[in-house]
Parts: sequence; C-alpha cells; structure tokens
Amino acid sequence: MRRSVVRGIAWVGSTMFLDRAIRYVALLILGGLLAPRDFGLFAALNVTILGLALLQGFGIGQALIYRKERLDEAADTAFFVTVSLGVALAAVAWAAAPLVASFYREDALVELFRAASVLLVIRALKLVPYYLFEKALDFRKKFVPGLCASLTYLVVVLTTAINGMGAWSLVVAEIASSTAEGIAYWILSPWRPKLRFVPALARQDLAFGWAVLGGAILVFAFRSVDRIVVSRVLGTHELGLYAFAYMIANTPSMLFTRVLNTVLLPSYSVLDEDRGKQARLFFRATSYLAGASALFALCLLAFGGYVLFSFYGDKWAGAVVPLSVLALFGFFRALTDLSGDLLIGTGRPVDYRKVNALQLVLAAAGLYVGATLWGLPGVALMMIVSAAPSMLLAWKFVNRAIEGGAGAFALALRGPVIAFAALALPAFGLVRLLPERGSVPAVALAVVVLSACYLAVWLAVDPVLRSDLAAWRRRRPSSLDEREERG
Repeated sequence: MRRSVVRGIAWVGSTMFLDRAIRYVALLILGGLLAPRDFGLFAALNVTILGLALLQGFGIGQALIYRKERLDEAADTAFFVTVSLGVALAAVAWAAAPLVASFYREDALVELFRAASVLLVIRALKLVPYYLFEKALDFRKKFVPGLCASLTYLVVVLTTAINGMGAWSLVVAEIASSTAEGIAYWILSPWRPKLRFVPALARQDLAFGWAVLGGAILVFAFRSVDRIVVSRVLGTHELGLYAFAYMIANTPSMLFTRVLNTVLLPSYSVLDEDRGKQARLFFRATSYLAGASALFALCLLAFGGYVLFSFYGDKWAGAVVPLSVLALFGFFRALTDLSGDLLIGTGRPVDYRKVNALQLVLAAAGLYVGATLWGLPGVALMMIVSAAPSMLLAWKFVNRAIEGGAGAFALALRGPVIAFAALALPAFGLVRLLPERGSVPAVALAVVVLSACYLAVWLAVDPVLRSDLAAWRRRRPSSLDEREERG
C-alpha cells in the first residue's frame, strides 16, 4: 500500500502541479492584462456555475470510489444520472441567467453566464471516467488530460485577454480547457458506457452520495458566501480585488490538499477497517501538508505586498492586506480539507457535514459585519475566524475515526509550526533587502533562501522527516514504514 500511495502522490502531484503552476503563471500575467472588474464578473458567475456542478455530480463519484461490487453496472447507471442532470441544469442555468445578473446588479453577466452553462454538460460527460481512474489508483493516465487542460487554458486565456476580451477570456478559456480534458479522458479510458440503468444501484449510490453531497454543499456555501457578501456590500470591483487575492493565497494550498486527498481517499477505502494504517497515512500527510502550507503562507506574508506593488503598481493595492490575511486562512483550510476526506474515506460523511456546517454558520454570522466595518480586510479576517474552530472540530472527529490522539497531531505539526515561528521576523527583514523596483530574480532568490532556512529548521526538530529523508536517500523504507510492515 505504501508504494501505491507514494507512486500515486508522485503522478497526481506532477499532474496537478503542472496544471496549477500553469494556471498560477497565467493568473499573475492576467493581473496585468485584465481589470479587477473582469475578475469580479467571473467570480460572480463562477459561484453559481460551481454550485450547479455540485448538484450534477450528486456525490456519485465518491460513491463509485467507495463501492466494492457491481462496479460496471454502477458506472453505467452513474453516467446516465450525471449526464441527465448536467443537461437539465444547463437548461435551468440558461433560463435563469437574467435572475443571476439581477442578483449581482451586473447586466453584463447574462451572456457570460449563459456561455458558462455549457461547462455543466462538458463536466458531466467526463465525470465517470475521471472517478474510475481514481478508484483504480491509475493516476498515470490522468497526466495527459491534465496537461491538455492546462496548456489549452494558458493559450486560450492569454490570446483572448491580449485581444481585449476582458471577462470573456476567462469564460472561453474554461470552456476550451474542460473540453480538451474531457476528450483526453475518453480517449484514454477503457470503459465505455452501456445503455443500462439499475434503479437499486442508483438508490444505493445516491444515498451515499447524498451524505457526501450534504457536506460538499456546505463546503461550497462556505467558499461562496464571502464572494456573495463582497459583491452585494462592496461591489464587483472590490469582488475582483478579493478574488485575485484569494486565488493567489489559496491556489498552492488547494494544490497540496488535492494531491494528497486524490490518492488518500481511495487508499482509506482500500484499507477499510485497518485504522492503524489509516492513521499512519493521515498523520504523515498532515505533517507534509502543514509544512508546505506554512512555508507558502510565510513567503506570501513576507513578499506578497512587495510583488503586488512592484509589478502592478497601485492597480491591486486594495488586495495587499486581504492577501496577507488569506495566506493564513489557506493553512487552516488545507488541514480541514485533509481531515474531511479521511472522514469520507472511513465512511463518516455525516461528521464531515457537521464540520462544514460550523464553518458556514461562523462565516455567515461574521462576514457581513466584517465587510461593513472593515471592507476586504474584514472579510478575510472573518474567513480565518470561521476556519480555525472548524479545523479543531474536524480533528476531534478524526480522533474518533482512527484514534490518533492529540499527541499525534502535535507531533505532525511540531516541525512546521516551529519553523514558521522561528523565521517569521527574519522573513520580514529579508524583504527589505530587495530592490525598490520589482526584480523577478531577486524575489526568486529570496524565496529560495527563506525556503532553505525553513526546511533546515523543520528537519532539525522533526525526527519523522529526518527518517523519511534518510530512507529516500538510501532508497529503502524508513524505520516507521518497517514498523508498519511488521504491524
């Protein structure tokens, strides 16, 4: 199992890293080509499109991963359900476009939203092949679709943005990217749907999916309520500033989490009732995720404002403070999401739903006040206020599921937290050495130096990391893994 997980993480990591790196570079370039309002328009329509996309999937993908028997019949049934829902929801979206535009007070959203509704059909067509690859732990075949999607996005979004298409460039690029990815999945997938629908299997998967979907809807609501509040209270321009800062601050943490969860979710299911191995997988993943997320947050806190002012001037000045606050929010969100997939993979989706319900309640209670009193910084602060307690509740449920104990969390977080605390002040001193005008090589060198110091401190205080590094250098299992194999 360890070799499967490591290989899976390598393939998923390379695929997602390439995709997110390309999109991240595109985002930074688009910051100079598009106006904040363009990002605001896309963020507004994307909230509704992603919400409808949740309904079309209805948690069936996770049900396929968790299913132990009659997989072929279940896949055919799932394809019928997801495509039918996708077509129906696309039609609803097309008709409801004027209402969406009216809600956001933006007439320009009508045609943009209708064009984006096509994504619901495209995503429905690729959903089953996507999850069948994940269930089989066949992550190598996901590399090509991911590469096709990211390269298509980069070419289309930059070409259209340079030609002055504004918010349309973001919509057209998403449609082109999703289409390229879907075609690649169908070319590579050996599965082909048969014209059969098994009501009993549909009821089983929808019942499991409903429990998962309940949590997913709460996640979506939590991740959307800030955009809704900003658009209604502060306007589309401010929403664009917030969306830009949010994407910069959260894309890497989302990447780290998705890489780990994509591999760990089916691995938890395969291990089934072996709570010991599930715990070892989870806590090692927690340590590495915390380390990566804390390092990125540290770099963003130190250099984020410098990069925005140096490379964009005053255009994104309103995003500087939210960017710094959201860097910390990304840390809490990543660890909460990692715990959520463990709860799903161990058959506890109801606990996952409770965690996300708490996040939503706390956010809904504070965001309007934060936006009204302090603007975008207040919105970002309230996101942290809602995320941190939810992370602690998720850990409580994780302890109940795999009996890890508070000591296991402390051991997993010790290295990253100490490294972050030790280098916080030196990081802010390092940014003062950078030239007044933006210099990409200077920023890159500063990030490398800070990262090297961070890893050195982490390595010094974390024996598990030292063991893993020594095992990697010797190309043999670490002592912890040897104990796992004997256990």
